[in-house]
Amino acid sequence: MMQAMQAHTVGVVLMLCVLASCQSTLVSPDPGKGNGAYGMFTERGLSNLPMKPGTNVRVFNDVYLDARDYIKYDKSTGYLTLEPGTYRVDGWSLTTFGWQLTPAQQAAAYSAPGYAFLWNVEANKIEVLASLQDPLYSLPSNMHGVINVSKRTQFFFAHQNGNEVTGISLQLYDPAIKLPDGTPSTSHAFAQLVIERL
Repeated sequence: MMQAMQAHTVGVVLMLCVLASCQSTLVSPDPGKGNGAYGMFTERGLSNLPMKPGTNVRVFNDVYLDARDYIKYDKSTGYLTLEPGTYRVDGWSLTTFGWQLTPAQQAAAYSAPGYAFLWNVEANKIEVLASLQDPLYSLPSNMHGVINVSKRTQFFFAHQNGNEVTGISLQLYDPAIKLPDGTPSTSHAFAQLVIERL
């Protein structure tokens, strides 16, 4: 009877040790793998910015980085620099004919399908392609992907709706739209991007 109890106790202790070992393996991040390095980027409407034909680089004016130098951002160009590693990329971008259009402006709106994309500057190619979008409906082009970066590389997040983009905007700003405190509202996002080093 005593031997059975001792064997049972040893079994329980071994089981607890195995569980504790598994738990610590699952919850302990490896700092060398980049866990916790990320950047969040938003392009708010701070001006009335017309779209140009072809590629339009999104220049984010609301940037938060907790990236430990793995991710850098140049607000003057819109270029991102990523150090070697694997990154999850999630974002969206929209273009629009605007709000509060006159009947004549509404009648002049037209379909101009396009999409957002993450561009690899060094390789001169689209790295991640987003979903189709049409400024006629002001819906976002959504992007989700994982990329492997083998060396320090520059990227930018861009949007295109073709060459006929008359009346289409990348950003809109209406000073008549006020916050409760009376200041003009800039709470209108036209693009967002999150990059996380895995």
